[in-house]
Amino acid sequence: MRIAIVGAGASGLTCACLLSSQHNVTIFDKNPVSGKKLLMTGNTRCNITNDVDLNTFLQSVPQNSKFLSACVHKFAPSDTVKFLNQLGIQARMENNNRVFPTFGGATAVRDALENHARSKGVNFIFNTTITNITKSQDSFVLEYSDKHDPFDTIIIATGGMSFPQIGSTGDGYKFARTLGHTILQPRPALCGLKIDHQCAPGITIPCEVQILEGTTPVINKQLGNILFTKHGVSGPVIFNATSNFKSQTIRNCFLQVNFTPHLTNTEFDSLLSKAINQNARKKPFYIFRNFVPISVANWLVELANFSKGKTCADLTKSERIRLSAILTSAQIPIQDFSDLETATITRGGVDTNEIDSHTMQSKLVKKLFFIGEVLDIDALSGGFNLQIAFSTAATCANHLNSI
Repeated sequence: MRIAIVGAGASGLTCACLLSSQHNVTIFDKNPVSGKKLLMTGNTRCNITNDVDLNTFLQSVPQNSKFLSACVHKFAPSDTVKFLNQLGIQARMENNNRVFPTFGGATAVRDALENHARSKGVNFIFNTTITNITKSQDSFVLEYSDKHDPFDTIIIATGGMSFPQIGSTGDGYKFARTLGHTILQPRPALCGLKIDHQCAPGITIPCEVQILEGTTPVINKQLGNILFTKHGVSGPVIFNATSNFKSQTIRNCFLQVNFTPHLTNTEFDSLLSKAINQNARKKPFYIFRNFVPISVANWLVELANFSKGKTCADLTKSERIRLSAILTSAQIPIQDFSDLETATITRGGVDTNEIDSHTMQSKLVKKLFFIGEVLDIDALSGGFNLQIAFSTAATCANHLNSI
């Protein structure tokens, strides 16, 4: 069988490795090298997977976990570790069951995948943009570089629209739509939030966050580090909050932040009273400064909107309540998700209702397959998204090897 894989990222490389040598496999990529996004994962350390039980794994997949269930059962995190071990990649588990290569990071993983695929006779064609894919009777025609190349089977592994500078420009969506598939509107996931703030970029503090629509919580409380950026907030806790947020738009919602998650109510009340008494003749800034860094304290003073020149001793009962609430449940208007171009993962893409979850084959077009981030599946941070790439690729390869 003559098979074309469009995209030499994590899913495309894995599928090429697992396809039988009896197939004639060609993998295309518009970049000069394979695995451009893979090389960035885990800050180049490559968080391969998250080695938890399957139920826990699927609970970490906010988008279309039911669809993914069959794939992850067929190729679980433990299978990924075993597979990479066979390619010479030793792995170790770190905090929160995150699995990383023992040596070499993302480059070692990419090299191991590509080298194994080449050893099986896979043909790589780089610096090549596929301009169109058409169905012609029992075959597909790939158009590129003034060529019209026929293939029996097409596997779309182009990724989403995050980081377009490395080639993720939504090409797979165009191909899918041309071949009759529904594309769900892409939006950022595992991303930061744009808010109006005056904090110095680069400050990181532990917080508990929640997203509110009006006064209604729309995600469970998330605990972790917030990173203040030039345009808003980022960091692991914000990434997971945005991934758990279901709606297409987050505008008109609020980010509720507890800046003192490590304190019980009793401990906080005691420390707050002590700080007010010790700074009676000073401005409320010094109260906030007892709990958060200087830049954040300045910003919280602006949120509190106390009268200019007011001292802690002048605070009314209602103002003390407001000061307390800003530290424990500040409600900050959200302007938008951070730009899709900087998001870790894309939500949206090929509608999973049109894909067979047991084979990754299109239900609309035979011998057309979709794997990886081009599908409308995404998960929390911690290695889950790379596992989705591995599991969908393995499911596709195993099916093609069986026919």
